[in-house]
Amino acid sequence: MEANGKSASNETILFQWDHQIKMLFNPVLWGNFLVGFGTPALLLGTAMSFPAGPAKGFLFSGILLAFFFVIWVITGIVMDLAGGFGAHFAITDQAIYFASGKGSKAAANVATVAGALAGSLSAAGAGLLARSEQDAYVEWAKVKKVKVRKGMRYIFIREGFGNKPIGLYCNKDNFEKILALVRSKTGSGAA
Repeated sequence: MEANGKSASNETILFQWDHQIKMLFNPVLWGNFLVGFGTPALLLGTAMSFPAGPAKGFLFSGILLAFFFVIWVITGIVMDLAGGFGAHFAITDQAIYFASGKGSKAAANVATVAGALAGSLSAAGAGLLARSEQDAYVEWAKVKKVKVRKGMRYIFIREGFGNKPIGLYCNKDNFEKILALVRSKTGSGAA
């Protein structure tokens, strides 16, 4: 298996599975939306409030966030009707791997083009950022943080600040096994 140019020919694959990630009712993705779009909109509103005044600056911020929200919801409806974002996960004895499916890549391209057509550098930048986040891996020895959302069968794994985290969307059959493996490999007692 290869991810990000890392050859893993001597690794033993312990688990691998595909998952369709739904977007509209996914609290993890909504949190990412608020951070990824809300923060830049708020910063732009703050910056605009100096020359234009606080009311106009934060009105601009609200309009920008509403624009992103509409695009997010439309994209979510389209993606969820198409079955969700495809994702491939693999866990080896040395690392955890994630690769996005075609739907994710298409959505990132749409966000980039929509942002460019709307004249929004931040929306186009968000699409480009999403394109850069298509594949990721985290070595077991470098895992710093593990968070678990049992109700969603979701395990969040972070290597450290500034590195790409991986969110493992598990299914009913593999969640407990993968959670036990993550805990044993990381020494994490994440609940």
